[in-house]
Amino acid sequence: MVRNLFFICGALLATTLSIYIFSSTEPRADFTYVNPSGIHTLDPARMSWTQDFRVALNIWEGLTTWHPQTLEPIEGAALFPPGVSDDGLTYRFAIREDARWSNGDPVTARDFLRGWRRGMEPGTATDYTFLFTENVAGAGEYVQWRREAVGGLTALARLRDGWGVSGEQAKAIVRNPVFEQIETAVDGTLFKPAKNDGNEAWERIATELGEAGVDWSSFYNRVFETHILEFDTRFDAVGLKAPDDQTFVIQLKRPCPYLLDLIALPIFLPCHESIELLRERYRGAPITAEGLVVYDPQWTKPDYHRNDYPGLLTNGPYRLSDWTFKRRARLTVNPHHRMARTVTCRTVDMAVYDNISASIMAYEAGDVDFLPAMDVPYDHEIARLARSGERPDFHLCHVSATYFLNFNCVSKSVDGRKNPFTDRRMRKAFALAVDKQRIVDKVLTRGDRVAYSFVPPNTIPGYQPPAGLSMDVDQARRLLGEAGYPDGTGLGPVELLYTPSDERVCQALARMWEQALGVRVELRSKESKTFAEDKANHRYMIARGNWYADYNDPTTFLDCLGTGNGNNDSGYSNPRYDAILAEANTACNPKRRSALLRQAESIIVEKDLPILPILHYATPIAIKPHVKGLYVNGRLWFPFRYVKVER
Repeated sequence: MVRNLFFICGALLATTLSIYIFSSTEPRADFTYVNPSGIHTLDPARMSWTQDFRVALNIWEGLTTWHPQTLEPIEGAALFPPGVSDDGLTYRFAIREDARWSNGDPVTARDFLRGWRRGMEPGTATDYTFLFTENVAGAGEYVQWRREAVGGLTALARLRDGWGVSGEQAKAIVRNPVFEQIETAVDGTLFKPAKNDGNEAWERIATELGEAGVDWSSFYNRVFETHILEFDTRFDAVGLKAPDDQTFVIQLKRPCPYLLDLIALPIFLPCHESIELLRERYRGAPITAEGLVVYDPQWTKPDYHRNDYPGLLTNGPYRLSDWTFKRRARLTVNPHHRMARTVTCRTVDMAVYDNISASIMAYEAGDVDFLPAMDVPYDHEIARLARSGERPDFHLCHVSATYFLNFNCVSKSVDGRKNPFTDRRMRKAFALAVDKQRIVDKVLTRGDRVAYSFVPPNTIPGYQPPAGLSMDVDQARRLLGEAGYPDGTGLGPVELLYTPSDERVCQALARMWEQALGVRVELRSKESKTFAEDKANHRYMIARGNWYADYNDPTTFLDCLGTGNGNNDSGYSNPRYDAILAEANTACNPKRRSALLRQAESIIVEKDLPILPILHYATPIAIKPHVKGLYVNGRLWFPFRYVKVER
């Protein structure tokens, strides 16, 4: 009883919080869970957070989805399995005749074409565009063409409006194929930089463009109109086709053995045609003046009706019936879904609390049925109760995920101070000075596993990651000296960026580096949104990171560090690493492919160290005994259509 006191002592507070969060005339939902930090976005083309996936994969349905226990791919909105060509490059899906949107409209192949194209288009596409460009025939060429066009149109629009352009924007114009049209209007020799000209040359050219006396308005119009004429024709060359309403064809650039797993992800979800009512158009064209594909960001709200928009329509077993930002989202059964009659939990509430401790108290008070995360200072005690069996409703999930540190490999300075981590010797020195076992055993004590690799071992059949690096303080000190900072001399304060939940780990890391290397570490804690922005824009020296597997293949981790990948927060770029990944992508022999991927991973965890793996998560979750059909899994994704609550 004493051991559980810290869970129940706050029941009164939890009840108060529940009254606040669930104050509504609606009856209590059949099933209630807590989504930590709420929803960041419900736009499938833009989401990358696990908690967003958790909602999206219940209200939408891709061509495939996952088995609730094994996470093996099973049929979704298309019949399963699809037709596959002998060479493994062409997949032909038959959309189910009973696949329906939440307003009753049939789901068509064109809805998938619309959704997938949004995942590639500048303006809607974000971190996961590489899943198209790396796999779908013609997608890379189309995305590159569009990005170049956006760069050129953006710069030309500025010149048209009397604004100057930057060196980078000048480069976008001069290196764009349409630049030949400029050369007919002015002396193009002015804008002919040498092959290796640096930033100063491009800044000069930017000035020359602004002073060239060109009728930029007329020129912009010609370029824009030419682009619009090619807009759909170019996309037709991408290996995605909808020959009729019930047929969706994918042409791959290379065999992809995990494709059926991959395309269940949100980036591959369909979009109802009603979204076009909220598309921004310039002069009637389906893009903005800068060439971007942009939609009213309110389109994911169920009660948004501008331009006669019907509100968010989805095709999954649930629909979003109410969404109060940072408080609650209510899911109700999609009456038109083929499983509607068999779904036991007709209403599901996603609750949001100010902090996870409050959500645990609400769980203890009986107001919440499921906690997919309990990341609190006392989670080690929760983990102990789970392991001992004293709380059979607590479960410890060994998640296919890695907690790591990003080193900023690209910025020469951060906040006006030199960034030392562009030197891989510095990254390796800091990596070798970390006692990971101590973090796992003494700081967290949850049962996490020490990480020597990026890919968690023994999770992907046929793949065993490299050994990685063990702690070696003597070698760390030698590398620090070789980099020009013996015993930390001359090295200014090193900043470590993190979120409040990482406080214990980051304090321990700071002490280790200060004691082993003689450096001074400044801890910089920021709330999740600001943290994410700083990390994505490389406004840090070292930043904590994590990655959860999206599909069951090593590339779900390794692709993140490819040059230009949207998830590559370290800014790391190594042509050798990219080349090995590319070779692995074309390897037909599974053993050869696995060996190549292992070779690539050894570069990042043993040589270049753009990241420092710390641990593979053991995540405590809580499921009330009266909840059935909710299965613990390594990705922490939970389809609620199978859940049954027996109060």
